[in-house]
Amino acid sequence: MKCKYCGVEIGNSLECHLCGHKQIGKTTCPVCSKLIYPYQEYCSNCGSPTIYRKSEPIKKVTPDTSVHSEASHNYHTVSESYDYKKNAYDYKKPFKDLNKYVPIQKNKKTFNHPNVRKNKRIVKIIIGIIVAFNLIIPIAGAIIGIIGDSLETSETTSFDDSGNSSLTDFNIQQDTSRSDYNYNFQKNSGGVYIYQNHLYLATGDQLLKYDSTLENKEVLEEGSCDHLYVDDRGYFYLQYGDLIFADHQNNKKTLLNDAYDCYVLDQSIFYIQNDNLYCLTIDDQMNKVDNKKIKENVNHFSIDDQSQRILYENLNYKNQLIDFNGNVLKKDVDSYDDCYFSNGLLYYRTYQGIYYVDLDTQEEKGLKEVDNIYRFALARDEANQQDIAYVESFDDQLDAYVGDEQYAIYDDARDYFVAGQYVVFYAYDDDYSQHYFIGNSEGMYTSIGE
Repeated sequence: MKCKYCGVEIGNSLECHLCGHKQIGKTTCPVCSKLIYPYQEYCSNCGSPTIYRKSEPIKKVTPDTSVHSEASHNYHTVSESYDYKKNAYDYKKPFKDLNKYVPIQKNKKTFNHPNVRKNKRIVKIIIGIIVAFNLIIPIAGAIIGIIGDSLETSETTSFDDSGNSSLTDFNIQQDTSRSDYNYNFQKNSGGVYIYQNHLYLATGDQLLKYDSTLENKEVLEEGSCDHLYVDDRGYFYLQYGDLIFADHQNNKKTLLNDAYDCYVLDQSIFYIQNDNLYCLTIDDQMNKVDNKKIKENVNHFSIDDQSQRILYENLNYKNQLIDFNGNVLKKDVDSYDDCYFSNGLLYYRTYQGIYYVDLDTQEEKGLKEVDNIYRFALARDEANQQDIAYVESFDDQLDAYVGDEQYAIYDDARDYFVAGQYVVFYAYDDDYSQHYFIGNSEGMYTSIGE
């Protein structure tokens, strides 16, 4: 072997006799040429003595791989031979007999003794059970009483019927206008009319008459009543296809049978029967003077009372404008959603707002930009000389718009009517019963008849 530093032949010596350096570092086995480390006396591969073993001469032998294979070794780990449980130190042993060293003296309270502490816990548990039992019984009784009262009175709390207290002292002063009536005429069921400080309300079950304070009411008719109209002669309403007139002394007379969409204009009554549009003329005693057919194949119509013309939709959903005698004024009129006449103009809605059109000049203008409109109605506050737009959204939110101001009225309102400056709407409770409310343009409302 040569010195790693000066290269002189040094044999098996671990120190060079020329330069004096010790031969420390990795070298190879003289038999199998595998790497060995300093002072490793035997090769880890073939088992031959290395240069670091001076007592024996180096002999070249053939390694027996079967002896040194991994399969021939019988490894023995500590975890297999050492019993941890048997030799583990029991650190709890010194404390197991601790209780016997606690002194117990007669006629003295030993609160630190384990038996005493256990008895105290038992006493606390018993006291807690007694207190809880005494509290639960009255609470359960109160809950049962509340449930029983609610079942007896059939009251629900799914809607707010308290209203705004500042509106409960109001007096009805402004009557329903012709524009209000034109809007309410679109409704197929129910009706609202204010006449001479009285509120006429047609629900699904009754026709009611309230005084100006809404504190007193009178039942005028039992059953469903639609297309309500009131004037100085009395009140008109449609019930199960019969048009009925009643004077203010409740003397009743049937004017038409098998009719629907009955519109009263002075002494003329427009109605549909068997898909035909008719005009019934009556005198002051409610006697029939004339009954003529105006148009055939009519699905629905709107009256322009100011210009005395009719916009109707035929069974093919085409619109035409005619006069009261049935003469065509304009063919193929555009379709408008939720339209009705007010002061000679046709008001309608889109998803972006409220618009109106002059059917003579076809001039269209936007009245109010409001998104998500489902229904709308225009009203007039004569006392304050301001216009009101009542708008219901697709999520049943009812709002009032006055100028640039918006007032929220009710967040779960269903169909509604306008009467003067007020809006009358209803909501459903958990039993799907209708409850009526009246509100104004400032967002205040109160319940009717509850």
